[in-house]
Amino acid sequence: MTARRPSLATQVSRAVWWNTLFAPLRLLAEVLATLVKLNQLSQAAFGLLALVRGASNLFGTALDLGIARALPKYIPETERAGGARAARRLFLLVATLQLAILLVIALGLALSHRQIEGYLQGLLGGEVAVEAAARAELSQFVAEFHWLIIAAIVILLGLGALYDLLMAVLSSFFHQKAWNSIALAAGLLPQVLVVVAILALPDRWDILGVLVAMVLAPAIAVALAGWQVWRLQAGLEMEPGPGLLVDLRDGLRDLRHALPPGFVRYAAVSYLMTATDFIASFEFINFFNSDIRDVSLLAAGALLVRMALSYLYTPMVGVQVPLFARVRQGEGGTTNGAYQSLVRLQLLLMVPGGVGLVLLAGPGLLVISPQYLDAAPIVWVLTPCLFSESMLTTAHNALMVHERLGTVIMSRLVALLTVVVLAFWLPAQFGLIGMALTFGLARVAAGLWATLAGMRLLGLRWPWRFTLRVSAAAAAMGLAVAGLRGLISVPAGAIDLVARLGLALQLLALAAVGAVIFLLALRLFGGLDPADRAQVLKWRLPFQRVIQRLI
Repeated sequence: MTARRPSLATQVSRAVWWNTLFAPLRLLAEVLATLVKLNQLSQAAFGLLALVRGASNLFGTALDLGIARALPKYIPETERAGGARAARRLFLLVATLQLAILLVIALGLALSHRQIEGYLQGLLGGEVAVEAAARAELSQFVAEFHWLIIAAIVILLGLGALYDLLMAVLSSFFHQKAWNSIALAAGLLPQVLVVVAILALPDRWDILGVLVAMVLAPAIAVALAGWQVWRLQAGLEMEPGPGLLVDLRDGLRDLRHALPPGFVRYAAVSYLMTATDFIASFEFINFFNSDIRDVSLLAAGALLVRMALSYLYTPMVGVQVPLFARVRQGEGGTTNGAYQSLVRLQLLLMVPGGVGLVLLAGPGLLVISPQYLDAAPIVWVLTPCLFSESMLTTAHNALMVHERLGTVIMSRLVALLTVVVLAFWLPAQFGLIGMALTFGLARVAAGLWATLAGMRLLGLRWPWRFTLRVSAAAAAMGLAVAGLRGLISVPAGAIDLVARLGLALQLLALAAVGAVIFLLALRLFGGLDPADRAQVLKWRLPFQRVIQRLI
């Protein structure tokens, strides 16, 4: 006999709790890892690693087939219908399918190794004088070890697919504590191993050490996830039956009947979402750059915006879908009421945060890594795009909860079509800025489609009055920060660590002043709605009493 499981409501509430608890820690791990790479590696090396990661995600998208998103839905259903053995059989079946696709991809990459080497050498060549020595060193590394780069991509593909499957199993049974612990380890391990590789190895071998770290870290994460899944399976009731190989053989003979009803359709929709999300990303667009420095600048600018957005979004982690689901189940409130509350809270965070990021991007990049100062224009154009998308996709979550899959599919097709149309002329006209706008505007277009569809199908209404109040307060803050920015002392010439720390303190002080001005202006223009004020005061924020007085 196994212990009785907690109720569904208890499992969901625990999942949301652990998601919210671990989100800041995962963000911190990503920030530290990015800072280490930007400061310890040359731009050429950082660009090469960005391409390796992008290639892994590109082929990983093809390998996924929407399975990772489908398993959390169908594993519990399969277990309820056929027991734990049926759920394990489904896992083995999809893992075998992905292994077969992985072998095909690996064979294709092996046969194309000379073309891959030529592509990388082309990025490192040209007449660009920046980092000439680093480019020459990296070019020699590519010539000698391009096969190792291909092997790293294949291994990352296999480990990534297995990691997603194992984590999907843990998520299916609401093991969010284990899920988030492993995800945190998967975020911390690369940062630790990269630092060790850079400090322990000579400059010529640091890129090799980083590649090994990129492979070793997910291998450890897969081992941890596998151990947790094994413990989970040991706690499930298992009826006697045929062996695993017999189950797998019978399933492969008739895939249509072996897979749960609706699995293929659900996985296909999930695959479309995953594929279009990758196509509308800097990792995909970066493959069309012609120089390794441009690759590194686009990656650095996009990562900075993404990290800032992740930090501002932290209070919303694990909230939207459960909230819409509970409203739909009749536990109180309306879908439009929940939608407006979520959007207002995002406006409160995203609008002033985005304005501050745009104004302080230049000096902020000097603090992070002076060699990436030229990435500031990328931050300027991506911030409004990605921050707007974050707010617009709230309607997407409501549509998903209400199972409006056709509308969701259309929003993803809009993103795909926008990328295709814009890619023909924006990059040619505006270079890196055009590339950033290509995928940024594609994400905004998809979000607008979902928002307009949510208004039509679910009766959602955008909180325009609050938007105007927040925008006016953010404009006042922006004018003040822009004026005070001239008082910041920016060192001339080479910037050492002490100068960067001094600049960082000045930026933190300016950001604090800007936040106070925003809150005062917002209160002057009408302030928060009572319900939103109560929600904000529940967050564990620094200077809680000061914030309470200001809002």
